[in-house]
Amino acid sequence: MVRPPFQTLSIAAATALSLLGDAVMYSVLPSYYGQIGLSPLQVGILLSINRWGRLTSNHLAERCYRGTSVKVWLVSAYLLGSLLTATYGLFKAFSVLLVARILWGVCFSFIRQAGIMTVVNTSREAHLGEHMGFYRGISSSGWFLGMFFAGLSHDLFGFTPTLIIFSLCSLASAPLGFLSQKATDHVERPSLKINFLKGKLGVMFCGFAVGIVGLGLMMSTLGFLLKEQVGGSMNVFGRTIGVATMTGTVLAIRWILDAGSPILGAIADRVGRKGSIPMFFAVGGCVLGLAGLPFGPVWMICGVLVFFCCETSLDTIFAAWTGEQGSKFVASYVTAYDLGAAIGPLLGWSIVEFGLSISLIFIAGAIFYISGAFIAKILM
Repeated sequence: MVRPPFQTLSIAAATALSLLGDAVMYSVLPSYYGQIGLSPLQVGILLSINRWGRLTSNHLAERCYRGTSVKVWLVSAYLLGSLLTATYGLFKAFSVLLVARILWGVCFSFIRQAGIMTVVNTSREAHLGEHMGFYRGISSSGWFLGMFFAGLSHDLFGFTPTLIIFSLCSLASAPLGFLSQKATDHVERPSLKINFLKGKLGVMFCGFAVGIVGLGLMMSTLGFLLKEQVGGSMNVFGRTIGVATMTGTVLAIRWILDAGSPILGAIADRVGRKGSIPMFFAVGGCVLGLAGLPFGPVWMICGVLVFFCCETSLDTIFAAWTGEQGSKFVASYVTAYDLGAAIGPLLGWSIVEFGLSISLIFIAGAIFYISGAFIAKILM
């Protein structure tokens, strides 16, 4: 393992801090919404609107970074994101919260675009996947740890104080973001020899596939899938474990996989990042298809965990590979990813709503991933 540049570590830590407010909304709002006068539908809108807004702001961020100083836009995004975290706690009107969530989506577009390109422009090509793994592992820790500490803080201090505390903590992202741009030149690397149009189409389909299956289908329905398999609880080594605990455990293991992204990225560096993409798509698709077979909860859980390993690898590799092609490829990939992640829950829960077999969730995911393997091989 090669230690990444301080710019990578700085912007990864800054991004982790910036995600604290978003983590509170996902971990606390679903159980607290009634106390601030929101309906379940409004909660769903608030938790998804930021992703829909990014379908436009991702390309806006890419253009802004090409036109003016990265430092100005990046630090502004971190500061505004911190202010929006406080806004969630200080205001209860749905309209105010809606605007705040849309603005957070815009902020994250600027944060993510700068993060990926900072890693690309400060890393050696031989270690790019590994360093992108460090960025992903550190930055995602803010969201997962934030979800845990948000619940704990909410129980101790309440909703508004928790968001104020997290807002103050996330202020530290601004100076870290500023430091991350020290001696950093955001210049386009010579792209690999691929057809621009074919490459763009391939990246967009693959990004959509990664988003719709991982964050979309599997993450959004995981608790339901486990409940269908085991009911309310499951006996493990003589102990009864509730389905909520099992869901949390699987999600916690997924975060551990995120923390292991540098290892997965290093493997892709050795094997070849471009060649690794069809491989992880194919393995992930086959595993999902097998996980949907009626062989019991242990079989399904093991399959889902192997799939999460493939998903983490793909997201890390795509960030590195698209960065090599240039900032426009990055914006196209993350936009397609966001679109898939926004549509995925609708697709998964529509299967549930119409009383169809839950195996269709796994089949749909497998189809997208196997298709991604062929598209990546042909177009990229």
